[in-house]
Amino acid sequence: MSPPLVAALVLLALAATVGYFRGVRENRAIAAAIARGLEEALRPVTTEYVNIGGAIGHNFTFRLAGDWTEARGVITLSPRHSLLYLPVSRLLGVRDRLFLNVFTARPLRGEGHVVRASDLRRAAIEGLEQMERRELEVAGLRFALLWRGADLSGALEDLLRGMPDPGRLRHFCAFPGTRTFFLRTEPAPHFVSDDVSAVLRRTGPFLAASREP
Repeated sequence: MSPPLVAALVLLALAATVGYFRGVRENRAIAAAIARGLEEALRPVTTEYVNIGGAIGHNFTFRLAGDWTEARGVITLSPRHSLLYLPVSRLLGVRDRLFLNVFTARPLRGEGHVVRASDLRRAAIEGLEQMERRELEVAGLRFALLWRGADLSGALEDLLRGMPDPGRLRHFCAFPGTRTFFLRTEPAPHFVSDDVSAVLRRTGPFLAASREP
């Protein structure tokens, strides 16, 4: 093996090693910022985090108080620690993602969704074709509003327009079967609390008038 090739391999290995530790450190900082934002918005009574895949994410479970009973979700992060795979992941559309389910003790009036139009097929919404639907452009992006069981069109539009940055929202769902509000975003670490709080403030119109057993 020629000396120039050996030198190139050594430099590549060194760059990969430095990139790995820098990426791990960055992902840990991002995950910690997202967790702080979630806890600030949800005010959990207890928290549990489970690391998945080393530097690429966490599962979390929060016990909440009052009408909010529990929050569960997943934080998945871009592979910043992999110098070779990171460019490929960018081309494949891999981004930081937050998946959040917030459960309530109160019944919901109906089912409703706000989905980025480009994500509609991948959202895998059961009975999509039977739902009421309209499309809306906000902040230069197309979103689909879908609902059934009650006219939630106005509440869905208000929620979308009330997001601090609608570009971070990929999917919102109010699902009466499990009394759940679901949120999928591409989180900006220091604005997670703002995004989650904006959604929670606008859940009232989705809730039925009184609690049912």
